[in-house]
Amino acid sequence: MKILITGGSSGLGRAIVQLLSKDDNNTVFFTYNSHEEEAKLLEAASKNVKAIPCDFTNENSVSQLCEMISSLNLDVLVNNAYVGKAQNNHFHKITPDEFLQSFQANLIPALRITQEAIKVFRKKKFGKIINIITSYVINTPPIGCSMYAANKAYLLELSKSWSNEYGKFNITSNCISPELMETNLSKDIDFRMIEQKINAHPLRKLLTPEEVAETVKFLIKTSQQMNGVNIPINAAQNIL
Repeated sequence: MKILITGGSSGLGRAIVQLLSKDDNNTVFFTYNSHEEEAKLLEAASKNVKAIPCDFTNENSVSQLCEMISSLNLDVLVNNAYVGKAQNNHFHKITPDEFLQSFQANLIPALRITQEAIKVFRKKKFGKIINIITSYVINTPPIGCSMYAANKAYLLELSKSWSNEYGKFNITSNCISPELMETNLSKDIDFRMIEQKINAHPLRKLLTPEEVAETVKFLIKTSQQMNGVNIPINAAQNIL
C-alpha cells in the first residue's frame, strides 16, 4: 500500500507512521511543517518512509503537495493534520475572521488534497480515505472547543458525501473519532479538565495515539465493504 498521512511528524500522525512502516509492503509518505527534526528522524528510521514538507497555512506549499500526489500513486489517504489548538476561547470571544482563518488552514487543504487523491483512486478503481475526527462531534464538546469541533464536524459530513459519491469506484471514506489523547494538540488544555477526563474515564487513563493508530491500520486492511462509518474510540463513554 502507498499511504499518505497529513501531519505525520508528531502525536497521532507519528504513531500512525511508525505502525504502518513496520509492514515492508507499505510505502508511507507523511507531511510535516514545524517538526523538521522529528520528521527526519522518522524518515531515517525506516527505508519505506518519506517525509514531505507542507505548510497548510501557505497556499503555494499546499499546491506543491497537490501537484505531487498523482506521482505518489496512492492507495490510502489519512487526513490527520490540524493547524491550531483544540481548545481556544469561549465562542463569544472568537471573531468571525478567526473562524475563517481556521477553516482556511484546516478544511481547504484537506479538500484539495482529497480531491487530488480521489483522481488517483478513480483511475485505479481502488482507494481508502481515512479522516481523523474527534469524539467531540458525538458528545458535548468541552468549553472553548467550538472552533475545533466545528472544523471536525465539517470534515465528518464531507466524509459521508465521499463515501456515497465514490463507493461505486471502489473508494471508501471512513472516520475515526478518538477521545482526548496526550498529544501536542492537547498540551494547552487546562490540566484540571484533563484530570477530570481521567477520573471519569472507565479505564482511568487517557487514550494513547498508538491505540488510535491500530484502528487506522484496521481500516486500511479491512474490506471495501466498510464504507461510510465513524468509529468512536472512547471506552464506550458514547455508544452509537
